[in-house]
Amino acid sequence: MTVSRHGTGDSRPTWMQPLMEWSAVENARARLAGPIDHVPTEIGGVTLSNPGRQILAWWLEAREGRAMPGPDDVSPRALVELLPYIRYLCWEDDDNLVFRIYGSALVEASGFDLTGHGIFANAHDEVAIDRARLKMLHAQPCGIVMVRDVYGRDGKLYPCEFMTLPIAPGIDGKARIIGTVVPAVKMREWNVEVVFAGPLTLRRAIYFDTGHGVPDPALGFGV
Repeated sequence: MTVSRHGTGDSRPTWMQPLMEWSAVENARARLAGPIDHVPTEIGGVTLSNPGRQILAWWLEAREGRAMPGPDDVSPRALVELLPYIRYLCWEDDDNLVFRIYGSALVEASGFDLTGHGIFANAHDEVAIDRARLKMLHAQPCGIVMVRDVYGRDGKLYPCEFMTLPIAPGIDGKARIIGTVVPAVKMREWNVEVVFAGPLTLRRAIYFDTGHGVPDPALGFGV
């Protein structure tokens, strides 16, 4: 897979700098019609980040009583403050889940723009279970919050929260997923040079009920 490498730290564009600071992560808001008091602050013992909780609040409001929102409900206007931390992917076929939006903060944090690339493009031993885990979001409509370790060139591990939610198929018949990625532990500023040398270690994978139950734990997709 060939992607473009982007700079971090001292080479960061001036306009990008504020988005990488924790104050921006804490203050980003979805533009909603109602309050979010009903939205959980933790799931399965994982305290949700502000962006994770905000996109869940948007998703719950946007679906309007349906099992999940559709592509036409994905509003840049409602999500404008969260877009830097959002990834939006489309199932192009049964095996290929492709990034259609990869937020500017994610590009800066990872060093790569993955827009147009498949999430399973790099083969590894966990691809099959990772694919099956995400397919369950539509098979039994629900959400999942994952914590994965991101590896820095400094040798340290940086746990990140992946909030992930299903979007119904559009007129093209293709299902989507949407979610946010942010550090799971507070840090003043993200200035880590990320190394992708294999799958990101999965620490937690917690399905949560959005009205249709959750997959059977016996399937082995939860962690």
